[in-house]
Amino acid sequence: MKKIIQYNLNYFISILLLIFTSCKTETEINTNVTSKQLPNNKLLEVLKTEKTATQRGIFTHSDYGSTYSFKYQFTINKNEVIWKDKGSVIPKTILFCNDTPYIKYAQKKSIAYQQFPNDTIVKYKDTIVEKYDEFIDNRYFFKWFGDVSWQTISKEDYNAKKESCNEYTIPNDEDFKHIKNQKKGYINYEVLKDSIIYHYVFYNGINLYRGESHSFKIKEVDPKTFKELSKNYGKDSLHIFYKGHKLKKRDVNSFRVLSNSITTDKYGVYFDNKIMRESHGPSFKFIGYNYGTDKNQMYYLGLNFYNILKSVDTKTAKILDCKTCSNRYVADKKQVYHEGKLIKAADVETFEVLSYDYSKDDKHIFYGDEIIKDADYNSFHILKPSKKIDNLTFNAADKNNEYGLSNHNLELIIQKK
Repeated sequence: MKKIIQYNLNYFISILLLIFTSCKTETEINTNVTSKQLPNNKLLEVLKTEKTATQRGIFTHSDYGSTYSFKYQFTINKNEVIWKDKGSVIPKTILFCNDTPYIKYAQKKSIAYQQFPNDTIVKYKDTIVEKYDEFIDNRYFFKWFGDVSWQTISKEDYNAKKESCNEYTIPNDEDFKHIKNQKKGYINYEVLKDSIIYHYVFYNGINLYRGESHSFKIKEVDPKTFKELSKNYGKDSLHIFYKGHKLKKRDVNSFRVLSNSITTDKYGVYFDNKIMRESHGPSFKFIGYNYGTDKNQMYYLGLNFYNILKSVDTKTAKILDCKTCSNRYVADKKQVYHEGKLIKAADVETFEVLSYDYSKDDKHIFYGDEIIKDADYNSFHILKPSKKIDNLTFNAADKNNEYGLSNHNLELIIQKK
């Protein structure tokens, strides 16, 4: 009976989760027409359509991300020449030879590359390729019947026509400008005339993702006052943005980006955009790589966690300088800390780091902030090189045991010899 009740309860919870995580797609479409008068009474009209699709929770109304795409089409003298249905490409120039139009347009292409010689993970980077088309008009009888098409030609053919024909630029928003700018470093925020597009993470010019689905138009942003602060952060005159999304309750004037995870403003210090209690933003500064301090307290700042050193004497605290410490340890005149946690039994005067997370004083051997109770003090030593068995790595030993870690977690493993 209990099993049946538990099964029904689990089923009911699953249904509730399914309901409350269900999404609907909200689609926003914007169009813009730009006209340009060409010689010989030719009127060029360019239509750009932008589409933003947002996944929003049906019950929670939470924003689960947006996708952005665009497409161009143009006509000359209304329907005399029509260019469309090319997807997210950008028309660049058009030339006329004996009234036959030829077009050059830009297209984004993702190509596979190998970052390292033995790299087994397929990565992609974006590049821009130029393509060329010739207009083929097979209409007849006042152009009421027949059809039109665009035929691909080579760059050489286009350039040959260009030598004796007139070429004109086609109005566009330079939508691939962010790809050209990737060589400069992190370029995630693309500022257009009246909007800003956020493109997911770029690293030294290499797009770690693929496809238009990883770009979207930012909402409630002023392009005229917008400034990119880092690969993730940007601001306009009123708001702070993280990965294209507006952050709540941030002071624009005092906001600082100090690292990938640390930002500050007049309200406090933020770790991964969550304010750390009792922090003071204006006075915060880094000490070394993993520690920071403000007028109120000291912090250990890990990769995906932080600790506040509650009882540290900030006036005498210093990071222990050793080759294998990796900024893990801090000591003041009375106490020692490992990654911001107090090593309660440690004696400051005799404390010594052995290697990374292993340390000792005159009485104990420590792993992290805990005493290794099974360790033999006199024979304990660091293994050089470390010993690997399956998914375990043993990097210390004494006369009785070997000490190490698994590849899956950082809990100390003790194995009898």
